[in-house]
Amino acid sequence: MVKPSKEYKFPSIYDFPPFFTKQPNSKTYETQLSHWVRLIMEYCQFNKIWALSPTGQPISSVEKDEIIEDTTATGDSEGDEETRASAITNTTIFKNEKIDRSLSPEFISEIYDKLVSENKADWVDSKNHRFGILVYWHSLEEWSDLISEFIENTGQEGSVLTLYELRKGDLTMNQEFYGMNEVLMVKVLEQMQKRGKCQLLKDEDGEIAGVKV
Repeated sequence: MVKPSKEYKFPSIYDFPPFFTKQPNSKTYETQLSHWVRLIMEYCQFNKIWALSPTGQPISSVEKDEIIEDTTATGDSEGDEETRASAITNTTIFKNEKIDRSLSPEFISEIYDKLVSENKADWVDSKNHRFGILVYWHSLEEWSDLISEFIENTGQEGSVLTLYELRKGDLTMNQEFYGMNEVLMVKVLEQMQKRGKCQLLKDEDGEIAGVKV
């Protein structure tokens, strides 16, 4: 994940203690949810965060960019059937050390549900929310357009690229999608394929071996 040169400046409401407690009034609660949704989108885009754990920690993928289960939220030490290797930072957007306030796991889940309902995020695993969410600070369609434009501008139409070349190749270093989480990249490429913008080439195990653009 590429680190920005400056730190994100949180809005003033972030230092308002009631912001971290679910409000009982329905209208106030909806406004509170909207503020959290906007904050998460801005924060993730600024810091190039592709995914968040159930506790709000940025998931910075390594190796095959498979997202691991956040066992810190559940106390469950058993992983998924596959090893999901990644590193999760210790910082969570849902805890403000300055005012000593943090969100409850239940409230975080409701915020994530709101993000998903507005197509601004998606559960990594819809059947197991303990794997966290992918954050769409650009929609899949927008990412699809950005990658298609990049391919056209670099004269790579008709070639076959690997996932690594698209995510971390030398030509993509100055692109907004550079370093994209592999799980998210696959979703974007599937969107591109539906639109006739690429063809996913899979090996005998069903894994993506290349992308014909």
